[in-house]
Amino acid sequence: MINRFVFTLFSLLFVQFNLLSQEYAIEKIPTELRSRATAIIRHESINIDMRNETNIVESVTRAITILNKAGESHAELLLFYDKSKSIKGVKGAVYNEFGIQMDKFSLKNFRDYSATGQVSMYDDIRVKHYQPSSIVYPYTVVYSYEIKHSQNLFIPYWRPNYYSDLAVEKSIYQVQCQPQQALRIKTENIPSEVKVETTDKSKSYIWTATNLSARKDEPFSPITYASEICVKVVPEHFKYYKKEGQVNDWKQFGKWIYDDLLKDKKDLPQSAKNNVRDIIKDMSSPKEKAKALYEYMQGKTRYISIQIGIGGLEPFPASYVERLGYGDCKALVNYMQALLDEANITSYYCIVEAGNAKKSLDTEFANAVDGNHIILCIPFDSDTTWLECTSQKQPFGFLGDFTDDRLVLACTQEGGKVLRTPKYNWAQNLQIRNAALQVQPDGTVTGQIKTTFSGAQFDNHFSNIFKNPVDQNKTLKEYYDVDNIYFNKVNYEISDADAPVVVEELDINIKSYVVKSGNSIIIHPNIFNISRAIPESRNRQNQLYINRGYTDIDELTFELSEEIKGKIMPVHKVLESPMGAYSLAIKQEDNRIHFYRKLEIKEGLYASEDYQKYFDFMKEVSASDKGKYNLPLAVNE
Repeated sequence: MINRFVFTLFSLLFVQFNLLSQEYAIEKIPTELRSRATAIIRHESINIDMRNETNIVESVTRAITILNKAGESHAELLLFYDKSKSIKGVKGAVYNEFGIQMDKFSLKNFRDYSATGQVSMYDDIRVKHYQPSSIVYPYTVVYSYEIKHSQNLFIPYWRPNYYSDLAVEKSIYQVQCQPQQALRIKTENIPSEVKVETTDKSKSYIWTATNLSARKDEPFSPITYASEICVKVVPEHFKYYKKEGQVNDWKQFGKWIYDDLLKDKKDLPQSAKNNVRDIIKDMSSPKEKAKALYEYMQGKTRYISIQIGIGGLEPFPASYVERLGYGDCKALVNYMQALLDEANITSYYCIVEAGNAKKSLDTEFANAVDGNHIILCIPFDSDTTWLECTSQKQPFGFLGDFTDDRLVLACTQEGGKVLRTPKYNWAQNLQIRNAALQVQPDGTVTGQIKTTFSGAQFDNHFSNIFKNPVDQNKTLKEYYDVDNIYFNKVNYEISDADAPVVVEELDINIKSYVVKSGNSIIIHPNIFNISRAIPESRNRQNQLYINRGYTDIDELTFELSEEIKGKIMPVHKVLESPMGAYSLAIKQEDNRIHFYRKLEIKEGLYASEDYQKYFDFMKEVSASDKGKYNLPLAVNE
C-alpha cells in the first residue's frame, strides 16, 4: 500500500514537472515566428512605476529563446547603473530545447566593469554583464530584475520590434503614475490601443504587442524601420540630480538646459580673459577672432570623457577646463563659449546625436534621450559656423560625417531652437586622384600620386597626417590595399581657404604589378579605386536609403617602357542611374595609356523598387572597375 502511494506521488510530481517544463519547450513556439528569426521573445513584461519624481521602479521579466549562434547577443543581459540608478535584484534560469532547466543565475554571476571603457578619466557609470555559457542551441533564458531610478527624466522607451532578427510572441509595457501626474506620451505604429486603468491611488497605461515576426535585414535601408513600434514617455515635471524642470517642447527644454545647467558655468579667471584680449587685439572680423580663439582652445585643451555626478547633461565650468586643460564635449563647448563671450561673439551650445548615421532629434517630442554629443554653433551675420570642440586637429568650421546634416537643439537664453548642421552633398564630397606612373621592364610600377579630399571625404586620410612615418606607411597600405605597394615619399598639406581640403602626395613603387605573358603585357589600370557590387535584395520591403553621397575622380597615366604593337581600341563607357553616374575612358597615345574614371553616388531616399536599378548599376560599375587589358608588344622580327 505504501509503495503504491509513493509511486502515485512520484508520478504526480513527474507529470507536474513536465507540465511546467513545457512552458519553454521549443515546440510551443508558433511556426510562423521562427521564419528569419535568430531569437524569439516568448514573453516580456516591462513595468515603470513612477511612485514619485525621485522614486521610479523599473521591473522587467523576460523569457527569450536563442535559436542559433547568430542570436547569441540577444541572450546577454546588460544592466547599467550609476548614482541615479541602482540594481535591486536579479534572478534567472536557462532551459534547454525541451524546457528543462539546465542552469540558474543571480547577480553574483554577473561581471562588473566600467560602461565607458578606458576613455573616461572620471566615471560613475558601470554595467553588470551576464552571458549564458550554453552552446547547445536552441535554449531559453528567463530572467527578472528590478532597477530603482532616483530621477524621472530618462524613462526607458518601449521598442519591442527594434531588432530585425528578433521575433516576439508577447510583450507588455506598463507605465504607472499618480493620478494627478501629467505625462507626455508619443506612440508610433502601436498594434492596439493603450489600455488605461485609473484608481484613487494610481493611473496605469498598458501597451501590448503579440506575434511580431522577424523581418528580413535589407541592405541600404532607412535608419528607422517604417513599422517600428515605439512608445516614448516623459513626465511634464521632472527632477534630475536635484535639478527640477517642466517641459512640453524643445523650446522649454533648451531653456531649462540654458538656465539650470549652463548658468554660471562660463567663469573664466581674469588671466584667461586677458589672454583672449591679447589674442584678438589686432583683429576686426568676428570670424577671424573666433578662428583664432578656436585654435587657442585646441592647443590648450584635450578631450577626455567625464561621467560623474550630473555628467550626462551638465558641463563642468570654464574655470575647471582653464585650470586642468581637459574636459568632455560639454565642458569644452562651454569653455569655448566662454572665450567667445569675452570677445562679444554669440554662440550656441548644441545637443546632437553624433555618429556616421544621420540621426536627427525628434522634432515632435522633446526628451533627454535624443543626443549623445555637444557641438558649438556661431551664428555670424554672413553665415553660420559650426565647431567640433573635442578635436585638437579639426579645421575651424568643419564638422565632418560625425555630426553633419541632422537636426540639433541649440540651447539659448530665449529657449531651445531646432537647427540643422551643414550638409555635404555628393558633389561636394570629393576625392580627386591624379597619378603619373611608369611601367618598368620587370612589371614594377613607380611614380607619383596626388589626391585631394574634401567635403565629407576630408576625413578619409586626415588622421594619417599626424602619425609617425612608420605608422603612416602601415596605414597607407591598408588604405590602398594593393599587393607589394611601397611608399617612398609621403607628404600631406591642409588647405582651408574656402573649405578644408587634404592634399596627399605619394611616391610609390608596386613590384610586379604588370604581368608579362609571351609578347604581351597584362595591365589592370584601375589600381586604387575598385567599387564592390552591393548585395542583392529581392522582394524588398524597405525603401533604398543612401546615407551619404560622394564623387570620386581618378586620372592615371601609364608610361610603358616597351613599345605597343599597333593601337588599342579606346574604351568609353557611361552608366546612368537615379542614384548616380559612372564614366570610364581608356585611350592610348604612343606608349602612354590614359585612364579616367568618375563615379558619382547621390545620397537620398528612393523607392524600394529602385533597389534593383542600384544593384544593376553597381554590379556593372564593379565589373568595369576590375577590367584587365592584354596589350601586344612590338617585337623585332
